[in-house]
Amino acid sequence: MKAGALAVMLVLLSTAPALCEEPDPEHGKTLFRACAFCHTLTPDGGNRAGPTLWNLFGRTAGAVEGYRYSPALKDSGIVWNEDTVARLFEVGPDAMTPGSKMPLQTIPSAEDRADLVAYLKAATAP
Repeated sequence: MKAGALAVMLVLLSTAPALCEEPDPEHGKTLFRACAFCHTLTPDGGNRAGPTLWNLFGRTAGAVEGYRYSPALKDSGIVWNEDTVARLFEVGPDAMTPGSKMPLQTIPSAEDRADLVAYLKAATAP
């Protein structure tokens, strides 16, 4: 590669946003505020309009004791992990679990979804 082309490439790479930025859980915490109306994060937080998210990752959808799930979610077979949580907010509950009680909420930005997932993974871990 010629020196001029290499210099241009280095300038472009140094000014471009990082393609593999680490998720920002603090930003995810800010995003979670909209979810906090319906969900708690702690084992003693209880259920609200939605179930507690405590111990969410690895849990089968519809498995929190004492929460009355819609048949659509309870029978979905979803196991919550980074991909399924991100997908829920990418396509929306109406598309991922049609007939569930969760109101339509999407997060268009992949970076924002990653930030929310990172926050939830840390905040809901036993």
